[in-house]
Amino acid sequence: MIAFSEAFGDGNGAARRLTPSARLICGAWVFACCATAPLGSPAGVTLFAVAWLAWLLGCAMPLRRFALTLGFAFCLFAPLLLLAPFSRCNGSAATWTEALRAPLQLGARGVAGVTVCAGTLSLLSLAEFSIAVAALPLPRVVTGLLVQIVHQTALLIDESRRMTDALRVRGVPSARLAVRLRVAAALPAGWLARMVTRAVRVGDAMEVRGFDGRMPTAPAIRFACSDWMVMAGSALLAAGALILRWRSPT
Repeated sequence: MIAFSEAFGDGNGAARRLTPSARLICGAWVFACCATAPLGSPAGVTLFAVAWLAWLLGCAMPLRRFALTLGFAFCLFAPLLLLAPFSRCNGSAATWTEALRAPLQLGARGVAGVTVCAGTLSLLSLAEFSIAVAALPLPRVVTGLLVQIVHQTALLIDESRRMTDALRVRGVPSARLAVRLRVAAALPAGWLARMVTRAVRVGDAMEVRGFDGRMPTAPAIRFACSDWMVMAGSALLAAGALILRWRSPT
């Protein structure tokens, strides 16, 4: 598995040349396109595939991370195929093709959404993510909440990973069942104690630095010509998906 903090900043594709805010906006438009493009028509499938593959190539995630993300997405949405036999048995689908259509379409959207989000995060470091969110035209409360959620999630997951490594070094996974059960029973208390200690340290650091909970005012966004071109292209893809969805609700 890849730690949460390692999901940021390793993409080295052409999209990395855009400003942080433009990367985030383009990723959102591509996600919207993949979520709304109708997969029941050739035009919708083509638009879906073009937007998805173009963004993944533009992000150029490391191969190992892409493989892990793709495997996670498949494990997450593959159980949807189990719905096909029920649709076939209760008579709601006349053929297996009709029974598999809805699970496959939903699974394709889910896999695309997970990989698009992972690719967008790979274009941004944690610092660039904070800059990109702060520069968006959103209320300061919302931007501050988003940034804090991401940073605190990274701290919590990394702390949990360090505890797991410590238990592995001490031989807990290969110990007797009774030992593993005692460790499992005592683990929540130890984990919560470490989380509380870390939260106290973070609060003290924020107080020393004079942080009052409000995000600093971000400078005005200055997009380059390439930023506008890529954002316009991704917005057109999303608009095309919406038009196709309106014309063909399937």
